Amino acid sequence: MDIDEDYDSEESDFDERSAVEVYPHSSPDEDFESSSDVSTLELDLPGHRRYVEPNMEDIPVPTDNTFDVTLPATHSYLGQNLEEVRGRTILDDGIYINLPLLIKQSVLFPGQTLPMTVFGAHTIDMLQNCIQNDRTFGVVCYGHPEMERIGTTAEIYEYTDGGVWMDHGRREFRLKAKGRQRFKILRIITQDHNKISANVKVLPEITLGPPFLDQRLASLDRLRVFPDSEEDMKKQERVQNLDAAVTAWPAWVYRQYDPIRLSFRIRQHLQFLETRGGSIPKDPVDLSFWVAQNILMDHDERLTLLSYDCAISRLQRELKYLMEDKIYVCVNCESFIGTQSHMFPMNKEGPQGTYVNPGGVIHETITFYHVQGVMLSDAAPSTEYSWFPGYAWTVAICKSCHHHIGWKFTAVLNNLRPKTFWGLTRRSLKNNKKK
Repeated sequence: MDIDEDYDSEESDFDERSAVEVYPHSSPDEDFESSSDVSTLELDLPGHRRYVEPNMEDIPVPTDNTFDVTLPATHSYLGQNLEEVRGRTILDDGIYINLPLLIKQSVLFPGQTLPMTVFGAHTIDMLQNCIQNDRTFGVVCYGHPEMERIGTTAEIYEYTDGGVWMDHGRREFRLKAKGRQRFKILRIITQDHNKISANVKVLPEITLGPPFLDQRLASLDRLRVFPDSEEDMKKQERVQNLDAAVTAWPAWVYRQYDPIRLSFRIRQHLQFLETRGGSIPKDPVDLSFWVAQNILMDHDERLTLLSYDCAISRLQRELKYLMEDKIYVCVNCESFIGTQSHMFPMNKEGPQGTYVNPGGVIHETITFYHVQGVMLSDAAPSTEYSWFPGYAWTVAICKSCHHHIGWKFTAVLNNLRPKTFWGLTRRSLKNNKKK
C-alpha cells in the first residue's frame, strides 16, 4: 500500500515505489455497490475520484457499530499458519543487557502491537535467534543524524518459521510482537549491514502513590472514594482540602500530581471515544501509553513522552495537549483533513492501529468517520489483505497535493456498520492550531 518505511536495505533492495500504495487490487464482493456511498463522489483527475464533503450536520456519528473490533487486533491478514508462543518475558528494571535492534520511522510504546513482514535474510536470522532465546528485540526510531537513544523492547508472541519463499525468490518472515519496556541505548556494539545490536539499560517505570499518602488524615479514610464521576471527584476534592490543611501547600498544588485525578480528567476529554465503542484504560500507566499511541501527536512529542519515566509526567503533558480539539492537516500541503473529534475506534486497541502491508510497510493508521479534501483511486475497491475483515479498501490521496493519505473502507456485507469509514496514516497528517 505504500513505500517501505523500515531502515533495512535488504528490505528495500527493490524499487521503493514497487511497493505501491494501491497494492493489491481484486474485485469487490457482489454487494459492494449497494453499500457504497457513490453520491459523494465526482470525477476529478484522471484515475481518481474526488470525495465531495457533505455538511458536518449531515454526517452521523457511528454509534451502532456492528463490526467485531477484536478482529483487526488479530491481524488475520498475515495468515493462519503463525505459531503462537506462550509465556511472557519481563526484564528486570535497571538491568544492562545486549539487545538486537530494529530501526523504524515510528515510535513503539509499551502495550502497542507491532505486526511485521520481513524479507531481509540478516533480519530474519536475528528474529529467529530472538525466538530461540527470550523472544525480545529492541525497536528504536531513526533520528537525525543518528538513531534515537530511547526505545521499547518488543516481545514476539506469534511468528512463521521464516521458510516461506515468495515468487521473486526471497524469504518471508511474518510476526506479531508486543511493546513491553522502555530502554536506553548506552553503546552500539555492532552496526554491520542490517545486524545492529547495542548495550542497553532497561528503564524502570516509576510509580508514585497519591500525593497525600504520607500526610493524609486517617480519620478521613472512610470518606475517600475512587472517582468514577464528576460528583465523586468533587467529594474527593473536599477531602483533599482537609488533608492539605495540615501541609505547607494548598490542595490544588497536590492535585497536579495526583495520577488518579489526571487519569480522570483525560478520560473526560476522551469520553467521545467511549461513546463510540472505545475502551480506554483506567490504570494511569496504561492510560499514559495508550494516549501517546492513539492520539495524533508530532513525532518529537511522542519521543518526549517515551522518555518520561513516570506516568504522572506523561499524563500532565497529555492533558495539556488534549485541552482543545485538534485539527489535522495534510503533512505535505497543510490542507484541512479532519479533527480529533472525527476519530472513532475500529480496533479494540483504540482509534489507531498498527498494520503491515504485503510489501512489509508498517502503517500506523487512525480511523475517522469523516474526512475532507481527499480523492479516491479510480481502481476497483479490494478486499484482498484488508486489515478490517468484511471491508474493501480504496486508496485515498490529498486532492490538493496528491499525497497518499490513507484509504476509504467500505463494507461488503449489508449487516456491517459503519457502512464506510476512513483509515488515514499517522505520517500523512500533522496537527495545526485552530485560528
